[in-house]
Amino acid sequence: MEADSISQPAPAAGAATQQLPVRTSSTPNTPQRENGATFDIVRTYRELLNSDRDLTMGVAAIESLIELLRVTSSSTAMELVEIVKKEKAKLLASVPNPLPLLAGADLFEQYLLRSLRGPTATASGSGTDRVLSFEETRQHLLDNKDLFAQRAKADRDSIAIWGSRYVSDGKVVLTAGGSRTVTKILLRAAADPSKHFKVIYVVDGHNKRSDVAVAQLREAGLEVETIAPHKVAYVLGNQKQINLVLVGTEVVMQNGGIISGMGTAQLAHLTKTVKGGIKRFYVAAETHKICRKTPIAYPMVNRVGVNQKDISKFDNIGVDLGPEAAGMLAEQDEVDYTDPELIDGIITEQGVKMTSQIWEMVDNYI
Repeated sequence: MEADSISQPAPAAGAATQQLPVRTSSTPNTPQRENGATFDIVRTYRELLNSDRDLTMGVAAIESLIELLRVTSSSTAMELVEIVKKEKAKLLASVPNPLPLLAGADLFEQYLLRSLRGPTATASGSGTDRVLSFEETRQHLLDNKDLFAQRAKADRDSIAIWGSRYVSDGKVVLTAGGSRTVTKILLRAAADPSKHFKVIYVVDGHNKRSDVAVAQLREAGLEVETIAPHKVAYVLGNQKQINLVLVGTEVVMQNGGIISGMGTAQLAHLTKTVKGGIKRFYVAAETHKICRKTPIAYPMVNRVGVNQKDISKFDNIGVDLGPEAAGMLAEQDEVDYTDPELIDGIITEQGVKMTSQIWEMVDNYI
């Protein structure tokens, strides 16, 4: 994971053993910028996300929390952790789908807690063990803030190497959703002179990222055919050369299922049930998208915090719920849940993982 790959700062020589300072105030300090303005984590997150189209929501959440450290004048480690938790909750509450942000924010919080509580390090020449101070940890994160984004982008390059191996010469890849990671995989495979393949892209007219991806692939010389969503079953059944269905995702749940753009679950089901050759369904995802949650009532994403229209109970018949007024996801941004049993593998920067291995990755890396 990105956070774990940032090394701990070296302890000062001759330092004595240090414990976490005890919080002394009952109310945490309000984060303030140098000009006296109150820090707004929601605005900071949105500005970061808008400033770099390659930035994922999870990494933007991490960078927002690091920026919080810059303006926080806490005097104790416990106070700092309390402020981070409070601002994290505020950030998650600001969006109708908090899961991508939660994955990144949890990763950052776990890294921060591990850093503040240890591991112990031996001061050079003194033989004395000590816990690194929270001021050292905070400064280290500030100094390395940009590394999160840089490594997240580098992760896509690693995923492209792994994923391109699953693109076969003379075959057809079917994809949808406009995933930047999937685009990287296909461009990497296209650069291999030994592979000549074609792409069928499912587009619905609402997702502009799909249009961008199609343009990039065509510019690279790939033959790309576009189809509407209602043609997917027909194409899967009649295009015998399709052997790989490849999608990205917003979140990987800890049980190996994914929450991604609406229609992903339908595509996975059709891949497995429509007759017409052997087709594999793979997901491309950076490990910082793994979220410590599991759907408790398949397939209701509302049960894991996503606020979108629920038609399962017919509560809204004849009522037009505008997403702005209701604080819900707009229809074109709605998501669904794809069961891990429908997924053949998840392509990460650490290799291709079976869905059953995600539990292990949560324990070991997050």
